[in-house]
Amino acid sequence: MSDNRIATIVKEIEYWKDHKLLPEQYCDFLLALYTNGEGEPTNKKRSVRKVNIIIQILLLVVLLPFSFLVVYFTKFPELLQLGILSLFICYSIWSYIYWKRYSSTIYHISLIITLSLVLLFSLFIVNLFSNNNYLIFGVILLNFVLWLLLSERMHIKYLKYTSIFGVLFAIFYIVL
Repeated sequence: MSDNRIATIVKEIEYWKDHKLLPEQYCDFLLALYTNGEGEPTNKKRSVRKVNIIIQILLLVVLLPFSFLVVYFTKFPELLQLGILSLFICYSIWSYIYWKRYSSTIYHISLIITLSLVLLFSLFIVNLFSNNNYLIFGVILLNFVLWLLLSERMHIKYLKYTSIFGVLFAIFYIVL
């Protein structure tokens, strides 16, 4: 077979492996077969991908503290704070959709950050327009109920337990 054809086949097998269209063992076998046992020449590509994944995870985890910093510890105008929170929410939603497509466990981190940012955003909006404590508690309760519905729809146990605990805590806090 010509080198051009082999290179095309190797690229295709790497694509299958990256997108999990075939099990990894099959792809490794086919790559070893077509590269005459030389293995994968893409170790550098994989290390760059791992670094990108780590950077995305760190960026996601840092979004939540930065959101609290922007909302509670800066004197930015409210519109700017809303804009920054909106950008953070958009990035976390994009990250959730991106990692959900690859069925990676990283999408759980994105989901947690997204839901926390939406809770912070909704509380900020309520505090911006009204200082009514019952309205704030209602928004918190509504967020946790939406988390519960989302956990039932997606069959995520940790989200279900967190939302039940949040609902109970909110009700307990309202009653006392």
